[in-house]
Amino acid sequence: MEIRKLPNQTKEEFVAQLVKERAKQKPLKKVIFSIIKHTLLIIVAISMILPFFWMVSTSLKTSNNVFTIPPQWIPNPVKIQNYADVFKAVPFFRYIMNTVGFTVAVTFFEVIVSVIVAYGFSRFNFKFKRSLFMFLLLTIMIPGEITIVPGYIFWVKIGEFLGITLINTYVPLVLPAIGGQAVHIFFMTQYFRTIPKDFAEAAYINGASNWKILWKIFFPMSIPAILTITISSFMGTWNAFLGPLIYLNDSNKFTIQVGLAMFQGMFDVNWPLLMAATTISIIPMIILFFSLQKYFIPSNKQDGVK
Repeated sequence: MEIRKLPNQTKEEFVAQLVKERAKQKPLKKVIFSIIKHTLLIIVAISMILPFFWMVSTSLKTSNNVFTIPPQWIPNPVKIQNYADVFKAVPFFRYIMNTVGFTVAVTFFEVIVSVIVAYGFSRFNFKFKRSLFMFLLLTIMIPGEITIVPGYIFWVKIGEFLGITLINTYVPLVLPAIGGQAVHIFFMTQYFRTIPKDFAEAAYINGASNWKILWKIFFPMSIPAILTITISSFMGTWNAFLGPLIYLNDSNKFTIQVGLAMFQGMFDVNWPLLMAATTISIIPMIILFFSLQKYFIPSNKQDGVK
């Protein structure tokens, strides 16, 4: 379609009309690409939602309707009593409170220590700084499963040396968090390096100490990054299974993930109760993720301008 300049049109009006008309003529390739892209995204979204929907659906079924053919996506009858039976079958509320205390403690130590260590790596020059940072990165590559047996032996020996029993306590689970988390330290170090030095130099000239610069300047400007590692640490600790399973022997100290195994018998599994308990266990994660999701993307650039 050819666009011609009208006699009463100025040059600026003609150019604006030309740009507007060309914008409307979207190439066929872009339309096809957009359709394919959105189709794939819809398929991926459905594949992500279906397992969650099936879990919730199963949690509302009776035991006889779990494996019916064809599959029963909408439970009939709906058995809401399964959620109440979860707390009757096992001390699930105790498991929730154990998990909350354990998760909050680990998350607090990991986040605070990671921020402090990252601040040191990003703002100070000291001997063996590069070597220590490279060693930190190497620890990320070590699978956690490799350290299970040495870690268990270590805590047994420490307990024998101190004359106390550390196994069947939360000490082996919480105390390592005081060392921070290597991934979070690396993430925060890279984030701190994006903050202009002018802020720290201005505060230092005004008499602020390094600690004050960290907590009054860097910490507020890094809220999006700090919330990101907080959510990551919280979710990882909340969903931890292997550590609590190995170190905790008393059922009254079990966390949610270990408690879920109580619904699996040797020869039979109560699937409706197991799915109901699993649904309850992930509700805090869903609330936490969606309530803080808006903080994932913002950077410190806007704060710097303000």
